Amino acid sequence: MNIETLLEKIKDGAIDIYNILSRYGADQKNCNFSSIIIKQRIVTVKNFFEYHDIEVSPRKFKLKVRLHRVIRKNKEAISKEDVVDILNHCSDIKLKTYVMLLAATRMRATVALHIRVKDIDFEKHPAELYIRGENTKTKKIELYF
Repeated sequence: MNIETLLEKIKDGAIDIYNILSRYGADQKNCNFSSIIIKQRIVTVKNFFEYHDIEVSPRKFKLKVRLHRVIRKNKEAISKEDVVDILNHCSDIKLKTYVMLLAATRMRATVALHIRVKDIDFEKHPAELYIRGENTKTKKIELYF
């Protein structure tokens, strides 16, 4: 069955949309995908159906389509010894500086990549580092010493 035929049968009521979404989720689980990937794919298929004017009731979706639980693992900070080990293995001075900045400030890697020379105030002791709001997760200006 192709996509157009499936969409027509769902619109005609011959096929239950919630049954399709549930079976799709079960098929994805059999392929050993993670729960997050399965959930994202089911939501994508749901959005695809809605784009093609097939109403998907949020209440019925929640009742009839079983989404797998997403188990989130606690993230642990890297130890001081590991940071020192990484720094000892860095041969490039730019990479070493970047790693030291990340370790000292705990800022995100992409935020550190957006730092410009004019964001650093060398006149103050210790130097201050201003992070522009457009580069942060919270969209707020941050200051590091």
